[in-house]
Amino acid sequence: MQTNEFPQVTVLKDRCSGCQECLVRCPVSAITLDEFTYTVDVDEAICVACHQCERTCPFSAIHVEGEPRVQGRVPAHLFEPADVRADLHEVRVGFLSDEELVAEASRCLNCPDATCIRGCPTHNDIPAFIERARNLDFVGAREVLLATSSMPEICSRVCDTGTQCEGACSLALAGDMPVAIHEIERYLADRSEPRIANAEPVGLSVAIIGGGPAGIGVADVVARGGGRATIFEAEPEIGGLLRSGIPEFTLPNAVVSRVAWQLEGLGVQVVTNTRVSLEVLDDLAHSYDAVVIAQGANAPLPITAAGKESVHVTEANDFLGRAYRAIREGSELGTNATDGELSVLVVGAGNTAMDVARMTRRLGGGATCVDWMDKRFSLVRPDELGEAEHEGVEVLFSVTVASLRPLANGRIAATLVETVQEERQQRPKVTDKVFRVMEVDEVVAALGYRIEPELLANFPSLPVRKEVPVIKDRHWMASGIFNGLPNDVSRRMPVGELAVGRERARSRAQFALGDRVFVVGDSLIGPSTVVEAMAQGRKLGASLLARSSRLAPSFVGRLRPPRVLISIDSPGGTTRALALRLAELLSAVAGDIVAVPVDQVTPELVGDFDLLIVATWVDGLVVGGQHASQATARLVDQLIKGTPTQVAVLMTFGFDPGHAMDHLADAIVARGLDVVARRAMKSDAEGLFEFAQDVCVGAWPDVTAEGLLKAVVENGDISPDSIAGAIGIRPELAATVARGVNELRALQGSSETLTKVMASVNELQAWIDAWNRKDRAQWQPSARRSHASIKA
Repeated sequence: MQTNEFPQVTVLKDRCSGCQECLVRCPVSAITLDEFTYTVDVDEAICVACHQCERTCPFSAIHVEGEPRVQGRVPAHLFEPADVRADLHEVRVGFLSDEELVAEASRCLNCPDATCIRGCPTHNDIPAFIERARNLDFVGAREVLLATSSMPEICSRVCDTGTQCEGACSLALAGDMPVAIHEIERYLADRSEPRIANAEPVGLSVAIIGGGPAGIGVADVVARGGGRATIFEAEPEIGGLLRSGIPEFTLPNAVVSRVAWQLEGLGVQVVTNTRVSLEVLDDLAHSYDAVVIAQGANAPLPITAAGKESVHVTEANDFLGRAYRAIREGSELGTNATDGELSVLVVGAGNTAMDVARMTRRLGGGATCVDWMDKRFSLVRPDELGEAEHEGVEVLFSVTVASLRPLANGRIAATLVETVQEERQQRPKVTDKVFRVMEVDEVVAALGYRIEPELLANFPSLPVRKEVPVIKDRHWMASGIFNGLPNDVSRRMPVGELAVGRERARSRAQFALGDRVFVVGDSLIGPSTVVEAMAQGRKLGASLLARSSRLAPSFVGRLRPPRVLISIDSPGGTTRALALRLAELLSAVAGDIVAVPVDQVTPELVGDFDLLIVATWVDGLVVGGQHASQATARLVDQLIKGTPTQVAVLMTFGFDPGHAMDHLADAIVARGLDVVARRAMKSDAEGLFEFAQDVCVGAWPDVTAEGLLKAVVENGDISPDSIAGAIGIRPELAATVARGVNELRALQGSSETLTKVMASVNELQAWIDAWNRKDRAQWQPSARRSHASIKA
């Protein structure tokens, strides 16, 4: 809300520690640090009252009073015909001009630690594409979206933005109207085309069962990364619920077809009218490097009303399909309507129920939705509810169907009773108080869906729960996403907790549930949203590419050294010192190294890395038996089978390690992970270099000198750094490559590429020699080489 009044900001100087959490997050630079008192000051004339400082201060030292000083939100445009019968035109029109786009984009504060990105299940860089929207840079905006989204034109139309990006917008967290992120994204996506991928082929083939949002996400990432993706779709066209479960007045079929054409343009092979049975998974796994089950959750939840067996209850998707065909063909729906107007009772009041009811209105009928939840806690989106009621749909909350019985005239009698729900987490209580007895022509069940029993029988660990950890990631905590004001935009739901739960589920998508068999989307977690399914598919696609890129000697440009996570368990500091020294050593040849305390390592975090180095210590007595520390043992017990991560173990001891290393390695292997290197050592660094070599041999790209040299000859733009990263700390391989490069230079003459490659290999060899001489003072990774991110 635009206001001319300055906010009132109070800084409690006795509480302020000068940590500057507020200063680095202020989007308008209204906060400065007093260097004498080491406390912050706020310029109220600059402050826009976004309350970010208040939400992120760990000591509650700042209080802001006043409404956000931003322009009002650009009003939404709706297509609202007087008569909706047979009208499938898109209801939400979007922005009508570039001026509206720029006006809404100008409301964005461009927050330094943007909570909207965390709220987005696929983590679109929202401030970046909004900045390009302000400049009408449609091509640049599409490039930003391309990095994280496979179908922005779809997500921007169907996302539940109030509990995702817009609910996590700083303005919404401050109690104001958020930036219309979905409207901006839609306008940009509708007016731009994604760049055609030109990646070099990699040796990866993926079979995807199901062409819905999750399958599209996998195929898009794999194809753009140079892999071969094949989608097996049971229907005549890919899209899944995007075509069968969402009416055209919300998501036009042409928009879905546009995404399908984009996939085919990437080289994705689509095999339609083919239903793949789970019985042939083993056969597919022999023909493809990975098999992905992305068939959704299609088993409808049944209603529980007495007498339901005596009448015909239609499933929501079946009704939508029949209704769509009837409108397209101008035919009758085929019901028992006797009074000239179809009357439909929809059990449920979520978004699918609204679709059924609104489609009924387009058939010229009347529709009543019943939801046993209190309206305050209902899951229906406010815009969906408002549009449905505007079109003449009756929506009843705190009401459920107690019984159904057939009538002689072919209709159905439904008895509705009242329910009571006091809190969101409380299950509604059904009362005996009759609300209404009504006659209808058809009853449609729209209570949601669950994973098919056959899939659950094959993979008993499903569904994966979107759990919120008791101790949340400190970066998420510091962002302030958990501390927003309750607001109507998010339907007073905890957007931070919802986002964290989605993030943990997304990470689980890359874990295999069988031999090269993966499950994503609604098949993995049960009914969710379109963007969640797509995000999980993209996560898996990236993980599959990452693993394949380290196992393809022919393509050095793609030879990526592993991403390394070091778990440090070190009460006394000895193990920590060695672990950080190891991180420094590996930084010369690794792209990303993160070192964290063992109690901050989660199974999902492990899955995001290629290599986990467990740095621990020997506990126990020689007489009683030695073992790894309890904290490390707890970590190993939490590891998930199917995690795409290799493990190395560095264990320190004071007197005798006994069998502690063997027991720990056996425990890791029992969890389904490979131990590629292990070493027990005392507090000095003796043996650390040899351990680093073992780690590189076991976890670095599986390459040969011949393969590297062949790539140098065939690809003149190969980066010397990528070659050094592929070699790792492997002296013999480095020496062989050096000899080969010298021979090439003698045969072909000097070239800039060969000169850079030789300099890179020589530099690496010099570091190796320095360590062999134990002359570690001479070992300093150059700024050009050391691009690792070591975080302790």
